[in-house]
Amino acid sequence: MAKNTKDLKPDIVLKNYWRDNVQFADFFNAVLFQGNNVLKPEDLEDEYLSRMKKTDKFMAVITVVVYYGEKTWDGAKTLHEMLDIPPEMERYVNDYKMLLVEAGRNNLTLRHADNVDLFNLLEIILDKSISGNEAKKRAIQYSEEHGTDKTVIMTVAGATNSKIDYDRFGKGDGAMCTLFEEIARENETKGIEKGIEKGIRGTVSVMRKYHIPNEEIVKEIQEEYNLTREEAEEYL
Repeated sequence: MAKNTKDLKPDIVLKNYWRDNVQFADFFNAVLFQGNNVLKPEDLEDEYLSRMKKTDKFMAVITVVVYYGEKTWDGAKTLHEMLDIPPEMERYVNDYKMLLVEAGRNNLTLRHADNVDLFNLLEIILDKSISGNEAKKRAIQYSEEHGTDKTVIMTVAGATNSKIDYDRFGKGDGAMCTLFEEIARENETKGIEKGIEKGIRGTVSVMRKYHIPNEEIVKEIQEEYNLTREEAEEYL
């Protein structure tokens, strides 16, 4: 019987996790108010205005970007850094700074247990200064000691773009073993796929260099790499 695996798409899984008002308020308090409980979960309840009056004010919107990548963020953090602005015009262009949180490297003061577990596990998994086996050992040990909740492990899996067997999810060692096994399997599969794709593109490049007709190239890579005609044509 096939395993009950599903794609845990990061945008969906993470959106579902942060939809919890208690967890969301705890995260924003850590980012904006050094862990003090300034923002309350009840402040996040939906409110609808039937009409706007001249004296009404809009609510301010604060955006926080959470980066789940393995490498240190080296992109722009302000609008000015993204634009090519002549020096004499710079003071006329409003600048917007991005609030950036790197999941693998941060000093947030979190109070909600699930948030603490989420960022601690991501920090372990994304730490490239230790081997994969050591990271796995530390994450499983952490999960056992803290009784990490299923939703947190699913969120970690989503953030690392993994496929997980839902039926084996639980707390502790079993769930974390499944997570790491699936992450390793996914990485291995992606590596193989990238190698095959590189080989196909190399074949196409060489055959074109010798002015071989497209029809013959399609037929060659179809047979060599077991592709459908449509898949082969995409490489042209």
